[in-house]
Amino acid sequence: MKVDSFYVETILTLHHNIGTKHSLVIEQSVFLWHKRLGHISRERMERLIKNKILHDLDFTDLNICVDSIKGKQTKHTKKEATRSTQLLEIVHTDIYGPFDVNSFKKEIYFITFIDDYSRYNYIYLLHEKSQQVDVLEIYLNEVKRQLDMKVKVVMFDRCSEYYGRYDETGKHPGPFAKFLQKRGICAQYTMPGTPQQNGVSERRNRTLMDTVRSMLRNLTLPVSSWMYALKTTMYSLNRIPSKVIPKTPF
Repeated sequence: MKVDSFYVETILTLHHNIGTKHSLVIEQSVFLWHKRLGHISRERMERLIKNKILHDLDFTDLNICVDSIKGKQTKHTKKEATRSTQLLEIVHTDIYGPFDVNSFKKEIYFITFIDDYSRYNYIYLLHEKSQQVDVLEIYLNEVKRQLDMKVKVVMFDRCSEYYGRYDETGKHPGPFAKFLQKRGICAQYTMPGTPQQNGVSERRNRTLMDTVRSMLRNLTLPVSSWMYALKTTMYSLNRIPSKVIPKTPF
């Protein structure tokens, strides 16, 4: 039986139009963009739309995201501290890890450097904590070359990998503190047992790991993919406005 060519063309055209319409509907899905942007809140998505960074979205399909709730559970929030007034005036840093599962390149830690003024975040993966001085030097050289500015203060926890140790002969600064002293950079320490005083780094690490867990859970990826989810999250957060930074620099 010979099928009419006009009928075949009509069916193919109809199928193409339905597929195109379906794709447009998917691209306008706010739930899809919620997941693409690292499970950010509705408020932040509305800010992106208002600033013309995102196109108009249909918020009718924004249901409760179980992966976000499970990935971002926390005990309590912390109060905001006084902020700096210019780039690189204060940089917050912290080391997170070790992870139970190595990355594909066998890293088990990561270190963050966060500018207090812009909240721009750098992340470096580490095989061991002793690499912190090497990545600190890389970070300082990069921001100096790119911004033609120098870091004035670095704030971090009073833990042994940063601060050094005390014994009966007095204080023995660690390699990290010695490097800062050599570069003429002031070191600000938190009080012992109070990591919340380094709240910028602590909150950023929590946000990073909350989003990483949400991504891995939603996409059913192996835990060993955490470094890709981590870098994707950092890339997104550096480009998304927040309460502290209402306007993205990109």
